Amino acid sequence: MKKENLKHLKEVLSIPTKTWKEELMIQYLTDYCVKKGFNYSIDKNGSVYVTKGKADVYPCVVAHIDTVHEPVEMVVNEEMLPNAQGEIKLSLKAYEKETGNPTGIGGDDKAGVFICLKMLEQFDNIKAFFPVAEETGCHGSSDADEKFFKDVGFAIQFDSTENDTMSLTLMGVKLFEEESDFFSSVKDIILEHGLKNWYNHPYTDTMKLKEKFDFPCLNFAAGYYNYHTKDEYVVVDDVQNTCDMAVKIIDTLGENKYTYIHKKQLIKEYDWNTQYDYDDDYDDWEY
Repeated sequence: MKKENLKHLKEVLSIPTKTWKEELMIQYLTDYCVKKGFNYSIDKNGSVYVTKGKADVYPCVVAHIDTVHEPVEMVVNEEMLPNAQGEIKLSLKAYEKETGNPTGIGGDDKAGVFICLKMLEQFDNIKAFFPVAEETGCHGSSDADEKFFKDVGFAIQFDSTENDTMSLTLMGVKLFEEESDFFSSVKDIILEHGLKNWYNHPYTDTMKLKEKFDFPCLNFAAGYYNYHTKDEYVVVDDVQNTCDMAVKIIDTLGENKYTYIHKKQLIKEYDWNTQYDYDDDYDDWEY
């Protein structure tokens, strides 16, 4: 990772933010948008919506701005720590400035926020959604502004752990159709970048977006480890790998509209009084 990007990553990771205490991150994002000349809005909950450029259809990147950690002033240190493959890599870990004790760095999902900012810098026409309060039930994405998403062709979230994971479903919500042109066109890119552990994610914001809207979603590893603990850390190369992969994926998919309506959603719309078992054939796939 270039020095200026490493500095930027450390800057984002050092911002204290917790569920319903996201004010400093909201201010950071709005200041960033003003500096870069991006259009933005904030909803009643504090979720931030960013639009860059002008297009008929936009790709959209997503990362929640809350963490589970108490918002303390922290120092972000560079350390050598293992990635998912056991390789020792340059990593970032946080310590309380006042006491020197380890504190959760909040890579879940501040690493994802950083990746989204890099995508905003990379592409001329793109949207970004930064919801609040994911950690307590995806409240921000549950209230996502429908008008903002009406011209979104697909969404990519960066909120999965380590460096090799990708979500297939959430809480039984299928994010995309694996036999579709949408996924087939980027599958090889995903595998080339080492994301071979495809699994069923407990929940994250793409679950709510997929329930609300008709476009497919992806959710990728963001390079954080030991999430929700004081020993959480972020591997720098893993963040860069996801950035590089995301650029290729967005380039490949382009400013095109893709449609995928999850079958459970369709059935529920047809008959609200029936209980349905999700036909889950995708547990812990590995390629």
